Amino acid sequence: MQAEQEAQKRIAFTAGLLQGDITIRTFMESLAEGVVVINIDGRIILINQRMEELLGYSKIEVQGESISLFIPERLRAIHDKHISSYFSHPRIRPMGIGLDLTGQRKDGKEIPVEVSLSNLEVDSGRIGLAFITDISARKAAETKLKKKNKQLDEFASIVAHDLNSDVSAIVGLSEMLIDAEDDFSAEETREYLQEIANGGRKLSEIIRELLLFARMEKGDCVFSRLKMTSLIAPVQERLKREIADRSASISIDESGHTVMGYGPWLEEVWFNYLSNALKYGGTPPIIEIGSRKENDTVVFWIKDNGPGIAAEDLELVFNDGNDARKRIIKGNGIGLTIVKRIVEQLSGKAWVTSEPGQGSVFYLSLPSA
Repeated sequence: MQAEQEAQKRIAFTAGLLQGDITIRTFMESLAEGVVVINIDGRIILINQRMEELLGYSKIEVQGESISLFIPERLRAIHDKHISSYFSHPRIRPMGIGLDLTGQRKDGKEIPVEVSLSNLEVDSGRIGLAFITDISARKAAETKLKKKNKQLDEFASIVAHDLNSDVSAIVGLSEMLIDAEDDFSAEETREYLQEIANGGRKLSEIIRELLLFARMEKGDCVFSRLKMTSLIAPVQERLKREIADRSASISIDESGHTVMGYGPWLEEVWFNYLSNALKYGGTPPIIEIGSRKENDTVVFWIKDNGPGIAAEDLELVFNDGNDARKRIIKGNGIGLTIVKRIVEQLSGKAWVTSEPGQGSVFYLSLPSA
């Protein structure tokens, strides 16, 4: 008990020395980093105001406590060894040496931190100074970048496959026409040229979607109030050849529901939904487009009369870069990846329901306006 009282007195004495020196006090309080001063036993002598803000403790309640107070319990044993090792061979250790460290706030929340160390000899003995920076924002940015890079890798793999497949088909048909000279009838020639043109249009759409995906950042667009039927009209114009070739029937519910969003992105969503309904609908495709209001959300859907999707495959439809999904949605494998990414960027959700033999219904929900 007496030893503890003596230890507390020394801590209070050292704290008083530091706080009494106006230069040291001004320096500590002017720093953007949190500062923790400890003795060789790892006990807290003093923290600055930034440290109070960072971890939620006041100077008074931490004075004399172990520095482990700021460390998650699972890491305390190894941290105590680091403290002992540091005072055995005190040195300056700068920030940015690649250590992933974790601090624990008073409320129990853990935060990633970066720590630099220094030491100082004062009248009461040697003390350690830890300069602590909250790197939560940096870690979040790194996580976001890793996720985006992973998405781009998966996306690039799908795009490369689709581009290669379509380019090979175009080159093959072109060479066949060149080599055949007069062996094909006019009708056959027109048929092959039509396939080449269709392949070229598909390549154009893939490139369009690739560019859209590459620059898809929420901060790069201006949201506005949108009526979905006004976005479907230009999509029908883009797909008018396919609609005519397949003798498709399209009915649109003119409900007038509006949402907040970005027009070019949502047009691309409807392009993918409608083109899939045309490709995988019945013969001929019968397509219904509608919407309903649900609280602060508008749910839109597009229903086709195709063969449908098995229940066990439904969850795979929107999975990025998934080989199983590519077996379900054949052809251009990047469309639904685009849809999912766009809708999530707009704080919405995309999903599908289906029964074999009963067609499929693709949905998207967005905040209403």
